[in-house]
Amino acid sequence: MIDLVKQIKKKDKNAITLLYNTYGKKLYGFAIHKWNLDEDEAWDLVYKTLYKIINVIDNYSFETENKFNGFVYKVFINNLRNQYHANKKNLQLIELNEKHSGISEEEEMKSEESKLSPQMICLKKILNQFEDWKRTLMLMKAQNFSYEEIASYIHKPADQLKVYYMRAKQVLIEKVNECVSKAI
Repeated sequence: MIDLVKQIKKKDKNAITLLYNTYGKKLYGFAIHKWNLDEDEAWDLVYKTLYKIINVIDNYSFETENKFNGFVYKVFINNLRNQYHANKKNLQLIELNEKHSGISEEEEMKSEESKLSPQMICLKKILNQFEDWKRTLMLMKAQNFSYEEIASYIHKPADQLKVYYMRAKQVLIEKVNECVSKAI
């Protein structure tokens, strides 16, 4: 794979084709199934990603294939987010008849938290205490991602993720129960 990077840096057409063949369909499938984009938007984002990688690859060096994979997916996710924000800005704003109450953002967050159950409040606190990769594992598994998909994001072996997930889940359940019992 590092040879692929060298070929792309040389702007070799075969390397660009290989880049497309290696990542194009995977990125497309991810955009369609996980982000619910239509086909045209998904392909547009795939091509934007591949062209961006080709244009900026000279600025980077990659020690391993995993580092390059992470880079490709990071560029793609950034393009997805940009697309989402662009679509979000195109939404029509509707003016409310009620006047703004003057509540600060902090007070608004507290009022939202007061609407949550004690379990949910504890869950949020405990998840925020987890290491980033564990929190990502828990949240992605909750959204039915496969262990192979999750492994590409957190750079842990896919065959070990089930064990990590089960352990983290057990810790989470114990701490939520402990936290809720203290709150009651």
